Amino acid sequence: MDKLTQTLLGVGLNENEAKTYLCLMRFGPQAVSIVAKKTGMNRSSCYVVLERLMEKGFLEKIIQEKNVVFRPVEPSYVLDQLKTKQYELDTKIENLGFALKDFDQLQTGYGFKPKVVFFQDETGLQNIIENTFTSTEPLRCYASLDELSTLLPVYMPRYYEKRVKNGLCVRALYPASKKSFLHKKRDKYELRESRLIPEAFNFHLDIMIYDHKVVITSLKEKFGVMIESQQIAEAQKKIFDMIWDSFADYDKKITADFEKVFNKKSRA
Repeated sequence: MDKLTQTLLGVGLNENEAKTYLCLMRFGPQAVSIVAKKTGMNRSSCYVVLERLMEKGFLEKIIQEKNVVFRPVEPSYVLDQLKTKQYELDTKIENLGFALKDFDQLQTGYGFKPKVVFFQDETGLQNIIENTFTSTEPLRCYASLDELSTLLPVYMPRYYEKRVKNGLCVRALYPASKKSFLHKKRDKYELRESRLIPEAFNFHLDIMIYDHKVVITSLKEKFGVMIESQQIAEAQKKIFDMIWDSFADYDKKITADFEKVFNKKSRA
């Protein structure tokens, strides 16, 4: 029961709601007085909980032998409802992301003002990454792939697919590692041009530069900032481009070294 309770808490129910739903799953349709007795709640509080569970799609109110009883909705049906809500939410997020360019244009009448936006946790990081779809130019990116893929293992593959679908190109610098090399080998499929740089440059940060924005994320701390400043963004683009050009030869050499290692392993 503890595991089921934790599962229900994870999909948005509180403790009383989870306890009530599990009670009805165990004993079947019941009147509010019976549910209150079995869950240890008073009748009025129990009725409020039952009403909330109906609103969330977990219960149904039915007439059974002239009495009003509450019946639990099958978990598989609840799952389908949650999937539908998730799809609708993803669609809303995507539509808002595409509309950000139009919102930005509304600000041109009174001029652009530099600002800083803070974000934290996985949700905040995902929202900031989604903002890249407002870019009018290819992204410039420094990334620590080991930490980024560990922090967002489900989201990042979906992001790459969505980025390709939207035709958003990226130029990326990765500290040299096995994972970075394997990621680089998918460049042509993921609208990306990447270069490997020495492992010493792994600052455990993810940095994205596009339009007038610079996004800096501390992956270990799950915290970051988005700086909106034309001057700062232009300066960061120049620094990125200098690093990009400086490590062209290193990238060729280290990539060739990784190729030899992997070819040797494949023949073994």
